[in-house]
Amino acid sequence: MKNILIFNDFSPEAEHATELALLLAGKTNTNLYVWNTFDKREHPVAKELALAHANEEETEITTDNTNWILKLESKLNWETGLLPVVKFIEGVNYAPNQVLSIVNRYDVGMLVRGISEDEDDLMHIEAEALSCSTKSGCPVMLIPEKFPYKAFEKLVYATDLRFCRREIVSFLSQLAKPLNASILIANISAKGLPFMEDNYARTVFSETLLTRSNQEHVYFSNIRERDIPRAIDVLVNGMNNDLLILVNNKFHFNELVGHDMPYRIPGNIRVPLLIFPS
Repeated sequence: MKNILIFNDFSPEAEHATELALLLAGKTNTNLYVWNTFDKREHPVAKELALAHANEEETEITTDNTNWILKLESKLNWETGLLPVVKFIEGVNYAPNQVLSIVNRYDVGMLVRGISEDEDDLMHIEAEALSCSTKSGCPVMLIPEKFPYKAFEKLVYATDLRFCRREIVSFLSQLAKPLNASILIANISAKGLPFMEDNYARTVFSETLLTRSNQEHVYFSNIRERDIPRAIDVLVNGMNNDLLILVNNKFHFNELVGHDMPYRIPGNIRVPLLIFPS
């Protein structure tokens, strides 16, 4: 698996996402790259937050301060024995149009962002996060601030089997194996397309997606429910899957979060989303 890149805006949700990203990097034996999305020295609010934690003079707070992540690394090492390599992106100002060059330079395969709830207890998918994913060709993992800190155990890829992408299944296998996690391919017929009969769907699944290397941890379910939000609610909350995989602007993504920005994640979906570019 390639390296992980997390966008850090010095918010509580970014710190929480970094904690989970460190765990994933340690489990998958990859490097974690941290890219600050703004300069703390130019944002007094960020300086005040840093001062509250570090109890230092404002003039001493710079973007070179890495105490926050050193504490997270120490906690991870104490709890698990893992100590992933962490590096900061330096010398390149953050901008979505710079992401592709960074991804290529540091062999990055996945982007990570933390997301928070608004005053209505809803989470939104930022256009910038999807833009970074589209421009780089990498999936972006959106981690809710209140998601429990743990390794994933059950991944679910909601798709129409007729359009299921094998490279996504391959990516998920690389992520799931070191985590000892399972992958469920949930076939939900796209709007306007007929339901796939069970035996035919299972034949297509076994002949096109199962391989010798993934057959022990990749499973299949043929979902009859045509209401996408209701079907995904069952997959996440009824079947306890803890990572939801979707493809940006394809089928189930838009049926779940809307067809226009800002995309709103339903209040009953409180697990991280891994969104692949279309």
